[in-house]
Amino acid sequence: MQLILLVIYLLACLVCGMLGRKTSFGFLGHFLLAIFITPIGDFLVQIVARPSRELREKLKDIEDD
Repeated sequence: MQLILLVIYLLACLVCGMLGRKTSFGFLGHFLLAIFITPIGDFLVQIVARPSRELREKLKDIEDD
C-alpha cells in the first residue's frame, strides 16, 4: 500500500513538472519543488510563477504585430 502511494505521489510530481515546463523554473525546478513542498504547493507556485523567457519573447512579438 505504501509503495502505491509513493508511486502516485511521484506521478503527481511528474505532472507538476510537465505543467511547469514553460515557466522560469522549468521542468526540473517544479519537479523538485513538488517533491519537497507537495504537488499542491507546487501548483500554487505555478500560478504565480513567471513565464519562461522564450514564451515572454513570443508574446511580445505577437503584441508588436
